[in-house]
Amino acid sequence: MSALRVWVLYRLGLAFFLNFTSIAGAASALHSALKPVERRQVNLPIADFTLTDQGGKSFQFKNLGGKVVVVAFAYTTCPDVCPLITAALRQVQSKLTVEERKDSYLLTVTTDPEIDSPKVLTGYAKRYGAELDTWSFLTGSETALKSVWKNFGVGVKRKGRGLVDHTPLTAIVDRHSVLRVAFIGPSPDVSLVLNDIRSLLAER
Repeated sequence: MSALRVWVLYRLGLAFFLNFTSIAGAASALHSALKPVERRQVNLPIADFTLTDQGGKSFQFKNLGGKVVVVAFAYTTCPDVCPLITAALRQVQSKLTVEERKDSYLLTVTTDPEIDSPKVLTGYAKRYGAELDTWSFLTGSETALKSVWKNFGVGVKRKGRGLVDHTPLTAIVDRHSVLRVAFIGPSPDVSLVLNDIRSLLAER
């Protein structure tokens, strides 16, 4: 299993400044699970983007305008942090009320388009019991994805087929497409994510 590389956000404003550090260890998955998640309040406008969802349909970010959106970055063959992030988001989705779901949405953006086709993402979503009425899994060309990764301040480094190091970011975007909260780490606290969603839902 590869060593986990964790990107740390030092400064957030109109851009992210990231410091890429390496954490070596034999049991990287266990180490990842125990490493604290960093929560940062930010103010970063997110530009519109178009990718492809798990159903093979075009997905345009601007169509979520007016909703609070939780955006996570993961890939389906990830051996350590991504399963933890995806499981946390599934808990978040399950704890949102029917009314809260009307004004919120979850996105998982792949960091490995080589493997993560719509069909593969569909299987991944089913594996976690994701309810696709309020959660989309997105892929696209590497060029399109690089633009999204850059916009969110996500670093991606391919180590080999099916093995990618990337910033373990879970971002919360407000109703006006501004990134307001960034969780950096393997398993964001579900209660904190829910509190942040609800706080932003209360804003107009």
